[in-house]
This record gives sequence, structure tokens and C-alpha cells, in this order.
Amino acid sequence: MTIAEVLEYLDGKMPLSNAESFDNVGLLVGSGDTEVTGICCCLDITNDIIGEAVEKGANLIVSHHPVIFGGIKNIPAWSPVYSLIQNGIAAIALHTNFDIAEDGVNDTLVELLEFQKTEVLEVTRGDMGFGAVCDIGIEHSPRSLAEYCKAKLYLDCVKYSRKTRSIYRIAVCCGGGVNDTVMRLAREKGCDAILSGDIKHNFWVEAESCGIALIDAGHFGTEKAASHRLAKIITAEFSQVPVFSAESEKSPACYACSC
Repeated sequence: MTIAEVLEYLDGKMPLSNAESFDNVGLLVGSGDTEVTGICCCLDITNDIIGEAVEKGANLIVSHHPVIFGGIKNIPAWSPVYSLIQNGIAAIALHTNFDIAEDGVNDTLVELLEFQKTEVLEVTRGDMGFGAVCDIGIEHSPRSLAEYCKAKLYLDCVKYSRKTRSIYRIAVCCGGGVNDTVMRLAREKGCDAILSGDIKHNFWVEAESCGIALIDAGHFGTEKAASHRLAKIITAEFSQVPVFSAESEKSPACYACSC
């Protein structure tokens, strides 16, 4: 099987054409004609993960975040792109098209949290889109919901709104999903809270004013399961080569927490 065959299969499961216009998805490094020896799945392509791929004999890495995003004017020796080329490893990225796909990154997050998805938060294509509105069944406070998410996602630290309130209905947006549109839709759809990552300060201030709690489980924390879901999707079709989720993947950040 070739890299082109893997890409064609993934395009059928989560069409590249569904990616946002700013995105960079598909085959970013390498040739579609190359025969696949193994596939490593990850959230971000780092030098550690490339080293793991080399060690395990994989010549294709499928990531959620694109290893090439903006324009490249040079490729320094420390760059993962340089390492991919040097080691003859191809890279495929499935980003916003994977976010919104059925059983994609956001659905995986909802599944891990054992929430009941009632609708898509922001519809962008047909019945697909970003985020999910979930009825969580029991009453939570911001702190208890943060503790729940921390346990379910195996995190060390989760940030939450200081002002207490009752939470029954929540918007779930993987990654750095909070923007003006998400804040407006969460209010319009009667959400008591929003769970996401990388939430900017101005939205914490806005949420305080409009009565919505925010739960920030981090970009890595809300999307790290993407690699396991990718491995599962690819293994279902291509069992003839090793497919694995990178064991070396870790958040590049640590936290000193107190509240």
C-alpha cells in the first residue's frame, strides 16, 4: 500500500475539502508513491515523535496539527520538517476537517467526557460543524466540572471560572475553540458553560458578565486523544502495516497550580 492510498482513504472519512480556508491539510511532506512501512499517529509532529517513528520503522506520520502551517522561508536543522526529510518520513495532516468529522476530535472529546451531544454548536457544512452542545444530566459547579474534566482527561490542572453558578448544559469545543461566535452561540443555545482550551483573557471577562462559566482544559488536554482515534480509524482499513499512537507525545507545558 502507498501513502496515496492512505490519503485517499482518510479523505473519504474526513474530506480535505471540509477544512477551513486558512488551514493546511493533506500530504505536506513526502511522495504519494512511497510504499508504507508503518504509520505513527500524533497530535503534533515533534523531533521526539520522529525519533519514535524511526525506531519503530514507520515512514509515515499522520498528525492532527499541520507540521507546515504558515509560509516557510527556511528550514533550520532543528525543525521537524528538516528531520522528516532527513529521515525519509512523510507527513499527512488532518486538522479542521478532522475536528468537525463524525467521530472526529470534538466527538472524541465528548465521548471521553461521557456527555450526551444534543446538537452541533456552530454548523458550517450540512449537519457538521465545530463544537457540540451537551446536556450533562446532573448539576455541576465550575469547580466540580473542572475536577470532573481533569479526572476524565487525565490532566494535572484545569482552569475554571471563579464565580460559582449551576451548570446543566455545556458547549464543548476542542482545542482553542473559543471566539466571539462561540460565545454568542453558547448564550443563544442556553449553555451554562463552555469547555475548551487556550481561552483568552477577554473571554473570561465577557463570560463573567454574561453568566457563562468557562472551563479551560488546555489545547493539548482537549485534543491529545486525536492520535488514538486516528490510529483506530487507520487500523480498521490497513491492518497489513503497524499503526500506532505515539508514546512519546507529551504536552510541552507544565503547570504550577494553586487556587
